[in-house]
Amino acid sequence: MQGIIILGLTALILGIILSVTQELLRDKRVEELEKKLPGYNCGACGHGSCKGMAEAILESKEEYHKCRILKGDKLADLEAYLQNLDCK
Repeated sequence: MQGIIILGLTALILGIILSVTQELLRDKRVEELEKKLPGYNCGACGHGSCKGMAEAILESKEEYHKCRILKGDKLADLEAYLQNLDCK
């Protein structure tokens, strides 16, 4: 019985540590870029989702040109954001 309790508490503590670590290491730029993309998750860009596209944009700013749906105000907003973004 004690083994089960110890194992359960260990799993709980490790779960909390993993959750906190993931939150601290998460790149908030991906979320900001994702908000500026259309949000259809159509995969037409080749990245499968807008989150995948946002991650690719952090690798290369020119990746946003692959989004076929991005037009108008969203495009202008993203381009303005990318001018101030620190990435390759």
